[in-house]
Amino acid sequence: MVQCGIRTSQKLLLYPIAVVPQIFSRDTWVKCISVLWPAIVPPLHIFVLYYYWRQFARNVDRRYCSCSCWDTVFKGTYETGIASYKHFYFNATFNSTKIWILTVICVISFYECVKRLICLAFERRLRFSMVILFVTSIFSHYYSWWAYVNYWNDDFYKQWNHQLFFSITEVISTGYVLYLTDSRNPIEPFYVMPIIGIALIHIMAAAIDQFVANVFKGEGYVHQVIRDLCFMIPDILHVTLPLIELRYSQKQALRALNLTESSLKKELFALCCLVALGLFVISLL
Repeated sequence: MVQCGIRTSQKLLLYPIAVVPQIFSRDTWVKCISVLWPAIVPPLHIFVLYYYWRQFARNVDRRYCSCSCWDTVFKGTYETGIASYKHFYFNATFNSTKIWILTVICVISFYECVKRLICLAFERRLRFSMVILFVTSIFSHYYSWWAYVNYWNDDFYKQWNHQLFFSITEVISTGYVLYLTDSRNPIEPFYVMPIIGIALIHIMAAAIDQFVANVFKGEGYVHQVIRDLCFMIPDILHVTLPLIELRYSQKQALRALNLTESSLKKELFALCCLVALGLFVISLL
């Protein structure tokens, strides 16, 4: 019995020594950093909104304010009827379910993308030009999520199809970018041209829509100018950086793949068709 007690005490003493290396392991750091990004972006967004709109914001009197359009379902028996102040409300509706499901999908997807990049960084297989493209695309993806949240929350669907087109093309482009973040994956026209084509569609559509009016003509408010620049600059990078990568890979990778001049012409023709098709679809929305 005494020996068993000694062994048990030894295990308890050695337990922290065994656990500490696991806490500070690479996998733990990867998960912590991956969680940090989805946690930071929404508060940062609200901070920016507060910075620009605080002079127009209402001062809320928490003692006397109330909300009569909240169904109070999630409070159960604790509160019914006209509710007092809450930091956030939500009604038990189908649209609330849609918002929740979309948010979960976006958070998990963002987490997995960052986790992949961190793992590649630890393995020294990260292609930094593609990382730049991924980081600059975060705003557009976040804007899409925020747009759908507001569409469902406000029951406003006038811009739904227009936003859906941009969201789908952004996801496709980011999928190719994430594939090319691994330096083991060669830079090929098959993967680069869709990134460039989608970016060109976005650039042309934005120029026709409101970028020129808001930015160059000065007709937009400050937040609209910043928004349009945050869309345009990443799209320009999505054209230039892949072209630079493709140019540097031509001498080695393209020869190894036996790509001829005619095959490159086919890729360029496919790119032009993609851009034309995208602009045609936008004109219908």
